Amino acid sequence: MADKNEIVLAAAQPTAVEFPQATNGMVNTGSGIQVGTNAGTINLNINCPTPELMQGLMSMFAARPAPQKVSHKLEWASLNQERYCLFVLENEDYNCGAFSIAKNCALCKYTAQEHKKRYANITPAVLAELASMPCIFAKRNMHFGYTEEGHPALLGRITDMRVQGETIKVCFTGFQGISQQLLNQNIGLLGMVHASLRNELDEEHWSIKNGNLIDVMARLHVDIE
Repeated sequence: MADKNEIVLAAAQPTAVEFPQATNGMVNTGSGIQVGTNAGTINLNINCPTPELMQGLMSMFAARPAPQKVSHKLEWASLNQERYCLFVLENEDYNCGAFSIAKNCALCKYTAQEHKKRYANITPAVLAELASMPCIFAKRNMHFGYTEEGHPALLGRITDMRVQGETIKVCFTGFQGISQQLLNQNIGLLGMVHASLRNELDEEHWSIKNGNLIDVMARLHVDIE
């Protein structure tokens, strides 16, 4: 396992995949927030060092090979450079650009108190701020503190959110797939909570982290195309 202070770089060539059967429309939540969903397919580029990672990403994010790549480079570069969102799922699934997370896993841990207060209620203004943050979408590590090389994570951004009872539904778009083990190997650089045997990717939650994710990914040689 890599030293937490040692930068481990990515090595990959990009390939394109897409989310099939994304729906279209606007939903009135009854709280003054309208939630939009994407029309058609959602394209993203993935760094794919191994066939196992490619298959893992297609399975985990309900994606399929796409005929061509769509550039997200400018959109990624325009996102917030002071903080980012981290989503780690365990019992829920990413499905065609959307997922749900329990409210008791949302901004309860690993998040500064100022962010807990600021983003507690998903008003239109809060939603706009969250949608401007880069995100990491992940599934819980397969082992404490590390995972298999074929375990993918996804870089992207939120497009919409709404509260549904005791859960929060999140709609998102993906920009770039990476190995989750790359995140584990650079856990300190990412500003994630970690100890000798465990880290923040071991637990289902949504947190907001202080730090420049765009700069960190550039330092790790993860190029958003």
